[in-house]
Amino acid sequence: MKTIAILGTGNIAQTMAIDMKLQGHIVRLFAPEHLEYRIHNLIENRVLESTGELVGRAELDLVTTDIDAAVQGADYICICVPGYRHEEFGKLLKGHTTKDQVVFTFNACLASLVLKNIWGDSEDCPVFVDTDLPPFSTRVVAPGKIRLFERHLGGIAFFPASAAEKYFDEIVRDFYAFPRLYKDVLECALCLINPVVHPGACLVNLSNIEKPDTNFFLYEHGFTPSGIKIDLLLNEERQKLAAALGYEIHALEDFAGVSGKMTWEALYAMGHGCHALTSIAGPNDIYDRYLTEDVPVDLVCWSSLAGLVGVPYPVTNALITLVGVVHGEDWFAKGRSAEKLGLTGKTANQIINYVRTGIFKMC
Repeated sequence: MKTIAILGTGNIAQTMAIDMKLQGHIVRLFAPEHLEYRIHNLIENRVLESTGELVGRAELDLVTTDIDAAVQGADYICICVPGYRHEEFGKLLKGHTTKDQVVFTFNACLASLVLKNIWGDSEDCPVFVDTDLPPFSTRVVAPGKIRLFERHLGGIAFFPASAAEKYFDEIVRDFYAFPRLYKDVLECALCLINPVVHPGACLVNLSNIEKPDTNFFLYEHGFTPSGIKIDLLLNEERQKLAAALGYEIHALEDFAGVSGKMTWEALYAMGHGCHALTSIAGPNDIYDRYLTEDVPVDLVCWSSLAGLVGVPYPVTNALITLVGVVHGEDWFAKGRSAEKLGLTGKTANQIINYVRTGIFKMC
């Protein structure tokens, strides 16, 4: 039995809370005070119920807005919020951890480097773990009620990578049996699925997403050839960036069950052939995380890395620009840039050395 602190109020956070509690762990759920209203029912009674692939009812050990109460003595601390809130939660958490605690981010695009920038050389800096997928497709369907559509554990990576030797086997035994350990958090970040699946399909369906009288389902209604073709080019540019950094990435192909080169027909069949995907409603708002996380966090991160190592990124940059126009934001400036990762001016070799050792070396 482990003590697990889960930070967040949304689909992943609440599902992980009941999942871990049903597995016999001590579970604490934390929300910042300004988001207390989102889990007010849980603060009152601490009870969660789940249907779908996870069936059960459980009372959490603690639901709180006190960060110390949530994380003190916890074995694992899980940041379960959209990527654009990683920095906020990192700042909330700093000063409340120890070097022996393990901080997960679900799902992460070099979130560990963002958090390391916040902690700096502090002695209380924990071990950071990035994931390439949240553990499930799930939704909060009513206050205190979860529906889990599908489990899909992916890979994880440690920062620094050398920490895997000490912690990976224990995590697999006591927490989740993650099927893959990446070489480092950079490889993990380059294997994310959402940024090469959501943005293209959302871009060509913005009018449907904005219509207040349309109950839109992205995979059922919006996963059309035109959007998927954009997604394929995002994937190809991602793979070129990965190759320039010394990685061979075929994450989308593996996710879709495709051997060899991905085609739009195969990606179309994957989306429409998966009940766990087609059953998920939305997005019904242009500020949904499919656009506000996948674009300014993930795609901007990749684009910024591509700029450092000299890889052309025309389709990705065009999509970032267009979504920025829709949002009225300069996502290149406000997104997850090399500066926020602490990588400004670094070479490919310096970046790779840093994610593996935690130390920059002159090359």
